[in-house]
Amino acid sequence: MIGIIKVSRSIKELSMKISKLEEEHLRKTGENITLKELEEKLKIDKEEIAVALEARNPVESIYKEEGKTENENNIKLINKIPVCANEENEIINKITVNQLIEELKSQERQIIVLRFYKNKTQAEVRKNSSEFLKCKYQELKKRF
Repeated sequence: MIGIIKVSRSIKELSMKISKLEEEHLRKTGENITLKELEEKLKIDKEEIAVALEARNPVESIYKEEGKTENENNIKLINKIPVCANEENEIINKITVNQLIEELKSQERQIIVLRFYKNKTQAEVRKNSSEFLKCKYQELKKRF
């Protein structure tokens, strides 16, 4: 098995003490014991109790078998995780494009935003732009 987690003996022993206290309390009162009551009886911090309680839970693994397919192959959780092959490249590209846009002059940035982020046509960009921006648009069009 990959990445087995080992729990120290002291945490295991604390976990067993907690289990005994839980059983006794449930038998006597018919209610579950509270964290505050465990703190008082064991004379330890709630954080230590939380660690012991968590340690007794079964380990979840992405390599855990979930069942079988029609062909009797084992299905593992890792096989159910959707994978986007180009997700990392897409993120890098977005960051790079944003950095490049930030380096442009404000007029150039305005043209790029209108054309590619607000999906304006070339005609709409020219129509809504000042004469200066119209010249810049032609210049940018040639550069890209």
